[in-house]
Amino acid sequence: MSISLADKTLKTMVELIAIDSPSGHEESIRLDLIERLSGLNIVVETDTAGNLLGHLAATKGYEQKPVILINCHMDTVPNAVKVTPIISDGFVRSDGTTALGADDKAGLAAALTALGTIQEKNIPHGPIVILFTVAEEVGLEGAKAFDIEKLGAISRGYTLDASGPVGTAILSSPSKSDATIVFHGKAAHAGFCPEKGLSAISLAARAIDRMRLLRIDHETTANIGTIHGGEVTNIVCDRCEVSLEVRSATKEQVNAHLAHIEFCCIKAINDFGGSYEFNYQELYPAYRIDEKDPQLLAFKAVCDRLNIPYAARNAGGGSDANILRNSGIPIINLALGYEGAHTLEESIAIQELENITKLLVALCEVQN
Repeated sequence: MSISLADKTLKTMVELIAIDSPSGHEESIRLDLIERLSGLNIVVETDTAGNLLGHLAATKGYEQKPVILINCHMDTVPNAVKVTPIISDGFVRSDGTTALGADDKAGLAAALTALGTIQEKNIPHGPIVILFTVAEEVGLEGAKAFDIEKLGAISRGYTLDASGPVGTAILSSPSKSDATIVFHGKAAHAGFCPEKGLSAISLAARAIDRMRLLRIDHETTANIGTIHGGEVTNIVCDRCEVSLEVRSATKEQVNAHLAHIEFCCIKAINDFGGSYEFNYQELYPAYRIDEKDPQLLAFKAVCDRLNIPYAARNAGGGSDANILRNSGIPIINLALGYEGAHTLEESIAIQELENITKLLVALCEVQN
């Protein structure tokens, strides 16, 4: 009795979920994936960052057909370890104590099953390149460290790393910068002579009170993630560190809001005294795909042929596609069907696992 495409992808995903791979600890899953890819006659190499690059030779006679890139990431968020998957009512969920890790192990599973299916059924295909990256969840670090030249000339690429129904393409993704602000006050005994001190926490509070945060406009968000200051209650705090992020449609918009945030710091120092340090870095650049882009239209045509509803939307987060597109690789980030990524409620429908695998096979198949 043959195993269905859905069952194959589900089995592989559950096996991958059993391998803990939080960012920075991808060693075990990398070894597993090397073995799986090698078993599919895919030539695999590892770079110094730990990324996996694979090449599947074209079907004989199709060597000159378009080169397809399949991209996923190997790492998960920290709360997707020691996962106990629960399969019921057509869905895969965790037992509620962890995230599921479908981001991005559903993508890895779909890629592996699709590659196996292509070979098992002798489906004609051109050259296929596989890029599985590390440290995506902590700022796309694996993709940023990868030598793009090693990919060669890519005709079409697909990143498998978005939430939402299969058939959805991500039209745009924002630029993101992280910033750290350190406020410096003056220490003093809080009981004997507090008037001689200057609270760095008060400086931070005054600055933060002026800042425009959370939803700024339809393209821009800003969020303070952590605040650390002081050690004991009887000393006026002389150092307070604030970490934050800003996202927007362009780097210029991000920088404009960072300038607003720094101006709030300047105003706080003018009010109270003290000093501050302001440091920021771009984690990844934005991209935008035109709705009439030929690759997007070709993707829609495949969805239509498979009776998978096509959709296109903008995203509020980044993926390896941000790095690859800005490096000249024509790649689209595709939804995998999971919902609630990074949370204890993360889930994916088994039907969506079948849909993304079937879609990936069709995207790789040469149409005569």
